[in-house]
Amino acid sequence: MAQAVNVSRKRGLWQRVSEFDSRHPLLWDLFPIFLYVFFGCIGAIGAALGDVELRHPAWQVVAALLFLVPTVWRRRYPFAVLLSQAVPLCITVPLALTGVGSGVVDGAAALSFTVVVYNIVLRRPLRLLWWAAAASLALSLVDWIVNHPLGVGSFIGYFAPGAVYFGFIVAIGLLVRTRRDFQSTQRDQATREAVSDERNRIAREMHDIIGHNLAVINALADGGAYAAAASPEKAKEALEVIGRTSREALGELRRVLSVLKAEDPAEVELAPQPGLSDMDALIERVREAGLPVVLTVSGERWELSENQQLAVYRTVQESLTNVLKHAKGPKRAEVSLEYRGEGLAVTVSNSGNRVDEAGTARGLAGLAERAAAFGGTMMAGPEAHGGWRVALWMPANGKERR
Repeated sequence: MAQAVNVSRKRGLWQRVSEFDSRHPLLWDLFPIFLYVFFGCIGAIGAALGDVELRHPAWQVVAALLFLVPTVWRRRYPFAVLLSQAVPLCITVPLALTGVGSGVVDGAAALSFTVVVYNIVLRRPLRLLWWAAAASLALSLVDWIVNHPLGVGSFIGYFAPGAVYFGFIVAIGLLVRTRRDFQSTQRDQATREAVSDERNRIAREMHDIIGHNLAVINALADGGAYAAAASPEKAKEALEVIGRTSREALGELRRVLSVLKAEDPAEVELAPQPGLSDMDALIERVREAGLPVVLTVSGERWELSENQQLAVYRTVQESLTNVLKHAKGPKRAEVSLEYRGEGLAVTVSNSGNRVDEAGTARGLAGLAERAAAFGGTMMAGPEAHGGWRVALWMPANGKERR
């Protein structure tokens, strides 16, 4: 079976961060604390140089820890972490630890609020945003009532910046969530398309393998039964060919079906796909089934890819199978492979009269799909003098389209 090759692409910053997160989730959970410590040290140095005196520094450190430590669980329980901010507020509100001289706890509260609200937007049902907004308003309202009861103007001045910041966080979270959902939808769609393509590929392989080999076996069985009385040796040869053909068919079917039942790619039974090197064996097997076939190869040969060779092989195989199954009267087939500079022209024609009601639309559609996958064409139809003709064009620079 041919194996797909994944071509590595340059990874973006977002993908590298996601991969780091998947490998080291705890470090990413602790990232807000690391970030706070880094900028907190810079802020402390600035405060010391600016002669800014911290109010209740010990209580600020305690409140900062109470704000930041729960953010470790922000991804699994973001709303619970938001409600947990009421605990450090029991320290900051009575001591009025806001404004000048409270940089330690202010920075921790802002960082904690930012990452928690962002994770609520990103990971929880959007209806929970109303409850998050109500909880944030209630916590802020307590601080305003205790420390800023100066009227309506003070109320608006206190809450307007917080509301704008809350909306900004929500907007960023919605943007990231929409992008993530869009990428997830694309991945799901690509998966469905890949499954559909694989299902169609397996259906084509099953059709070609079963149809061809059963047609050969049927022709050999008819010939063997006819020759059984007059020529036992020929009947014996027919039975031997039937046995060999059936074993080959079972082997091909086993390899195709192993893809469906194997959970590990290493368990898939791999074998070279039929190609142009197997064309002589195919022609000989059809001849043994009683159909005279003439193979003509012309032009300077050039190398086709493995999948291109499989498409050519299956086209010839299906065309000869149709001659065996659906042509009546004297049968004779001609297979022509003409190598040209711009591509390979394959023609399979026969002199028998095709039975119109035979019904080979699925097989011909499969051949057309195989050709189109490489930018080629496949045309089939009756000839003016009787018989049937299949013409395949395989471009030299044809690359498989996925």
